[in-house]
Amino acid sequence: MFKLSLRTVRFRWRGLAATFVAMFLAGAIMTAAGAMMETGLRAVLPAQRLDAAPVLVAGNGEYEEAGSPVAHLSERVRVDASLAGKLQSLPGVEKAVADRSFAAAALKGGKPVGEEEKSFGHGWDSAALMPYELTDGKAPTAAGEVVLDSDVAKEAGVKAGGTIDVALRGQTQKFTVTGVARPTTEAVESSLFFSAADAEKFAPAPGKADAIGLLTKPGTDLTALEQQVDKAIAGSGAVTLTGDERGKAEYADVDMTDLIVIAALLGALALMVGILGVASTLSLSFQQRHKEMALLRAIGSTPKQLRRMIVGETISISVLATALAAFPGLLAGKWLFDQLTATGIAPEGFVFYRGWLPTAVAMVVALIASGVAAIVAGRRSTLTKPAEALAEEAGDTYRLGKVRPIIAIICFLLCGNLWFVALNVVTGPLIASPSTFASIFFAVGLALLGPTIAKGLTAVLSPLLRAISGLSGYLAALNTRARAVRMAAVITPVMLLTGIATANLYLISTESSVKSVYTENLASDAVLRGGPDGLTPGALEKVRALPEVGAASEFVASTGFIESPKDPWGNKDLEGWQLLGYTPDAAARVGAAEEVEGRLSDLKGNSVAIAEKFSKELKAGVGDTLTVRFGDGGTEKLNIVALVKAKPSFETIMMSADTLARHTRGSLPSHIVVAPKAGTDDTRLAAALGTVSKGLAGTEVVDRDRLTDAFAHHLGAQALVSYLMIGTLLGYITISVMNTLWLAIRGRTREFGLQRLTGATRVQVMRMMAFEGGMTAGIGVFLGTLVAPMTLIPFSLARADSLTPTGPIWMYLATIGFASLLTIGATLVPTWQALKVRPMEAALPA
Repeated sequence: MFKLSLRTVRFRWRGLAATFVAMFLAGAIMTAAGAMMETGLRAVLPAQRLDAAPVLVAGNGEYEEAGSPVAHLSERVRVDASLAGKLQSLPGVEKAVADRSFAAAALKGGKPVGEEEKSFGHGWDSAALMPYELTDGKAPTAAGEVVLDSDVAKEAGVKAGGTIDVALRGQTQKFTVTGVARPTTEAVESSLFFSAADAEKFAPAPGKADAIGLLTKPGTDLTALEQQVDKAIAGSGAVTLTGDERGKAEYADVDMTDLIVIAALLGALALMVGILGVASTLSLSFQQRHKEMALLRAIGSTPKQLRRMIVGETISISVLATALAAFPGLLAGKWLFDQLTATGIAPEGFVFYRGWLPTAVAMVVALIASGVAAIVAGRRSTLTKPAEALAEEAGDTYRLGKVRPIIAIICFLLCGNLWFVALNVVTGPLIASPSTFASIFFAVGLALLGPTIAKGLTAVLSPLLRAISGLSGYLAALNTRARAVRMAAVITPVMLLTGIATANLYLISTESSVKSVYTENLASDAVLRGGPDGLTPGALEKVRALPEVGAASEFVASTGFIESPKDPWGNKDLEGWQLLGYTPDAAARVGAAEEVEGRLSDLKGNSVAIAEKFSKELKAGVGDTLTVRFGDGGTEKLNIVALVKAKPSFETIMMSADTLARHTRGSLPSHIVVAPKAGTDDTRLAAALGTVSKGLAGTEVVDRDRLTDAFAHHLGAQALVSYLMIGTLLGYITISVMNTLWLAIRGRTREFGLQRLTGATRVQVMRMMAFEGGMTAGIGVFLGTLVAPMTLIPFSLARADSLTPTGPIWMYLATIGFASLLTIGATLVPTWQALKVRPMEAALPA
């Protein structure tokens, strides 16, 4: 049978070409997703500034339960600097250097030199970890001395012996430049090197080090040294890093969970959409070969032989298509990864891994998917009795069977189950994942019932089309009713295009709109933002001294985990709890939250306020104790002193700014929020804050939206990533629509020839096909409009407490407009090409 199939390829090249395109695209996008996932799992992040140290000791940035990592801690986890002395004594260690990092920016004309967010100070000992080489002057040995890296010195116009202003911990200080150092490799950040005394003074956590670098003696066995280091640091909470893992010590705040989740979501969506797209193409292809299959049955072929032939054809094409898709898929994965790097999801210097595994997995998955799709799509052709199959050529008859409805019902039940998960189990941005897959399963269910749905809707729309469009519409209506089963294969990608695009666009706009919930209760829109490391301790008193200010509070944000009592749903185990810090005596007056029980003014020392809802879920109220794991790995027991109101999915844990700040990277509050004095508007208040900002290096006056970024900073990047994912998937679906329609229209060349021989003109045929394309688009858009709410309703209910999503109507209109124009255009172009064939030639049997 397979040999027979090969001999007849030239008569069926259109169907095979369409199948090849569908499998090529599916293989490419799955390879791209697989490559990104492997990149995230391998987490290859070579050391840069610490590259000269073959062994590094750093804090463990993973939050673990029962010995297994479940989430990434949001702050830098530091180690005890005294470990350096212990490690110095190990055999093979030439020098153990305790590296301390803190925000420090050289100033020129009062403005930072280079990017302030990428400028850091270190002790001079840390220069040996890259290494840096002195090109001018000498090392700093006393307080008030600094060595600049060569790029900073050049841009600032300073040489050894000069002086320079440096922004440090919210203040400007003058230093003597004792030297200039050049990095031995390209540096990704600006570095300022201070004396040991100043480095200890400016470090956010006295007695702590960001990492300890071990410089080894020549010939040292690194494997043996790593084992010795593991024993030496046992019980300290530190980890040993070697090879490419050393980059984790420099980029301690990098969480690869986002990259892995994005890749997994893209891969899963691509797989499900790919299966539907391939199945639609194969279904249409096999329907066009129905007569061929019937004749093969009539001459004695068994259903098993036909099934073997169909699967063999499909898998052979899939092997070739996915093999050719490997390289473009890796290029697409690299492009997507570069966009993630540009948005900050992945750090600069992170290595995109081009291994063989994603390609192999994509090929295996694609082959399995194509095989299953071929069996499902060709089932009708292989099981229909020969006489019935030949008779069906006179009309497009179809019986739904028993299997499809059962699978469709299962898909609808899965959709409902994912609704339950979205509404009751997960919280925060994680709600998007089950909501998205709910619509996908719903779409699969509709696709399985597609032939029946297509027949029903065409029966309803055909009379309307005939009534408003004349003869061309009458012919289009007849065609769509007669070809309703084949039409279902074309409707599926249009439905996916409309449903996925609409759902994801409004999902992003809804998520972006609700982030303001965090700050909507604040008393003023004016906020004083600190520098990279925070605000100097005296800043709050300067703000409170302003006559326009009625109340002022420090503000700091982070994330953490409640270790006891445990959340019964465990829904904060992945993203953590949002922690907010305020100055107790002003928290209520600046609008931190509405008190339900207790007072926010009691947030002093080891105390905390939680949302009323979670008080019930945790079965902990005022007077009880929470054990909180902070973002830097530290743990504290906090007494509940107040309960506050909070919207569902936006609950936070509040505490004093001092308590939370000491567990953040800079150990200082990041913002000051204010309430205006009676009669003062936001414009006057912002101007007054501006006078304070001028005297505090690195600070600026911003609005509450910028404050939201302090604890929802990921939303902008995630929105861009979501748009990229939508663009990638919609690009695939768009090509799938064009591919399926091309196959469907080119299979009707003989029909067009017969119509023209009976008197129809090219214009009439084109007009008829335009109406057919319009009906196809209308049904696909209608079904896609039913699919989108399967994502948007649970997401909007859980995230915004509303049945309807937030976003402009033009996004939906643009989506359905694009789907309609694409469908009609993809119908007319191959029709126009088919009409180029002379009627007599076109009317001859193939």
